[in-house]
Amino acid sequence: MLEGLLSADAGALYEAMVRSGPVPLDDPRATSPGMQELVDRGFVRRDYRDDPVLAPMEPIRAVDHAILGAQQRLVEQQRQIVAARQQLDLLQTVYRATHGGGSDVAVEVLSEPQRIGALSLELCLSAKEEFLTFTTRHFKRKPDANTAMALPDAVTERGVRLRNVYERAALEFEGAKGVVEASIAAGWNMRVAPELPMKMVIADRHSALMPLDPSGMEGAVFVRSPTIVAALRMLFELVWSQAVPIGDAGGQQRHGLTPTQAKVLDLLATGMTDGAIARHLDVSERTVRRHVQGLLDALQADNRVAAVHAATRLGWLG
Repeated sequence: MLEGLLSADAGALYEAMVRSGPVPLDDPRATSPGMQELVDRGFVRRDYRDDPVLAPMEPIRAVDHAILGAQQRLVEQQRQIVAARQQLDLLQTVYRATHGGGSDVAVEVLSEPQRIGALSLELCLSAKEEFLTFTTRHFKRKPDANTAMALPDAVTERGVRLRNVYERAALEFEGAKGVVEASIAAGWNMRVAPELPMKMVIADRHSALMPLDPSGMEGAVFVRSPTIVAALRMLFELVWSQAVPIGDAGGQQRHGLTPTQAKVLDLLATGMTDGAIARHLDVSERTVRRHVQGLLDALQADNRVAAVHAATRLGWLG
């Protein structure tokens, strides 16, 4: 009832006191953290007439006082936000002067690995609506489930949509299943494509980062040109529309297929080997081959390529 003005414990205690009356000072509730909060917020007063008690303030006065206090805190927070924004341009100018580049540069070539890594995180933190990535087979170190696609809580808590397309070869190493599961648990919507032209990071519609070479060892290009960022987003959406969902989305019941058959079909469409599919599904290669043969029979196809074409035509792919 008083959510936002009091903690749950303090709110429940105040409502109980409004109904039942004052609390004696020797009552265990008188020394509880909830009671201290009520006293500090002006919901309860000490009354020393007759037997000393803690008495509830009249709700209209207590709540009105609390609302006024909340409004004052909001005004102060807004003042701090305005002050921070006023300092932003100066800080940005100093930052660019220190780390290279200028705020008016539409395309900036970066060569320092530390700067590139820091910028990837900065773009992630700056995203307000959507953060898009391409992941290729070129890793500086093998990913693992503890670090894969991990993002700061501040990003996920504000509802930023997270989408990533994996290149097929990037999912064929041992342990890739754990990486995918950890990424999905962290809020990522994942798909896989047969090939990708490069790694890429896009934050909303304002910035993008991509390497100068496939491995990313020769530097990167930081793009803030709205036109180029829009073109890169179009590339991402085109690849995304043709990529195959992985994770739970690929295992839904459809067209009479079992969840496992649906997942095998989705992974088959990416061109994954039987071994890679087996690792992702925690089954044996023999089981995968049995499912593949069942799909070939159901689709009346002579080979895997024909099966994928038939499944696409029939709308069987997720």
